[in-house]
Amino acid sequence: MFMSKIILIFIFFILQFSFFIGDAPLFAASDHEKTPAAKKETGQTIFKEFILPTPYSQPFKIAVDKNGIVWFTEQGNNALGRFDPKTTKFSEYKLPSAKGADTARWGFSETDRKAFTGGFSVSSIGSLAGITIDPRGDIWFAELLGNKIGRFSPAKEEFSEYSIPTTDSGPYNIAIDSKGDVWFTERNANKIGKFSAAASSFKEYNVPTSNSKPAGIAIDQKNNVWFTMADANKIGMLEPQTGKITEYNILTPTANPFDIAVDSKGNIWFTELSANKLGMYSPEMKRFDEAVVPTTSSVPLGLAIDKYDRIWFTENRGNKIGLFDPASAIFKEHDIPTTQSQPIGITISLSGDIWFVEAERETNKIGFIPELAAIPQEKAHGAKSEDSGRKSWQKWNIIILIGGIVITGLILYLAASSRKRDKR
Repeated sequence: MFMSKIILIFIFFILQFSFFIGDAPLFAASDHEKTPAAKKETGQTIFKEFILPTPYSQPFKIAVDKNGIVWFTEQGNNALGRFDPKTTKFSEYKLPSAKGADTARWGFSETDRKAFTGGFSVSSIGSLAGITIDPRGDIWFAELLGNKIGRFSPAKEEFSEYSIPTTDSGPYNIAIDSKGDVWFTERNANKIGKFSAAASSFKEYNVPTSNSKPAGIAIDQKNNVWFTMADANKIGMLEPQTGKITEYNILTPTANPFDIAVDSKGNIWFTELSANKLGMYSPEMKRFDEAVVPTTSSVPLGLAIDKYDRIWFTENRGNKIGLFDPASAIFKEHDIPTTQSQPIGITISLSGDIWFVEAERETNKIGFIPELAAIPQEKAHGAKSEDSGRKSWQKWNIIILIGGIVITGLILYLAASSRKRDKR
């Protein structure tokens, strides 16, 4: 009877102990030190770079489709580039109606020209500029010198091109709203253009401030169209229902706003390449804020916002990928391995990878930062410690249970042997 009680108590202890510790963390500190995010915090960000097949192709803007395929425009090569990260294979598709470069029609302001010094040769630039991807997976792009909006079907490997009504309009950046309408900036014509794919028709809206050089464009959650006005030092908002355009003056004079994006809260973010700042406008609060990029004269250009509402941007002259976290108001900057690479376009895949182009003629690359290196430290630590803790304790649970069974069996054997001796 005494031995039976001991056995029952022992089994109960084993089961309770296993249940209690099943989800407890183990060696959490050690696991944290091994995460890629921890390396990021100490300045050891993991970069990967890939050289484009055609020399001097000058990649400009970049996007990633829902399958993780990377698409980018090649201005010097008059082509659309495709990169498969799984196979590391490039494909290039020449634009059927590509025209030669013509600097007189390029549409850059003098401030823009000064920003793009060094290996960036205006005379060698082709016609493809901004790029975006619709829900069906078709690739849309602006033809700066061709004065067209282009579409490429990956399934058919076919191009379609649509001529813009205004001649020499200089279509630059491009975005798609939730209805499937394609919006774009017309730098030379000082207009915002809209192309309805369903009706195959154009509509254009005149920007109130003359010679404003509209550049970046983005769509908010209400389908309002936001855009930067590089030479007017403003950002604008177009209401599609009424066609009304409202303009907002940026805080810093001659900031030269370039790219623009909208976060999950509806805040409007934009780069200020001459002022070396990131700007933000809150439509809800009707106020502007700015943050100075730590590297002086870095020329922030491309901009993208991740799922944590952090701002990633390219530093064209600083040769860095910058990160700004509005929650903590802290910048982090990561040096690109290739020197003087002149990064411009940047985007974020659905999985969280950061992709960007290195536009310098000799560099001629695209690069990326893996999602695990880009994830916030606290998020990476939480995910890693939970996962590693669960795996560690699953292992220990098995060991403890097996040990408990063996010991219990031994006790039962000894108890049975004891009873036999007592009967004798």
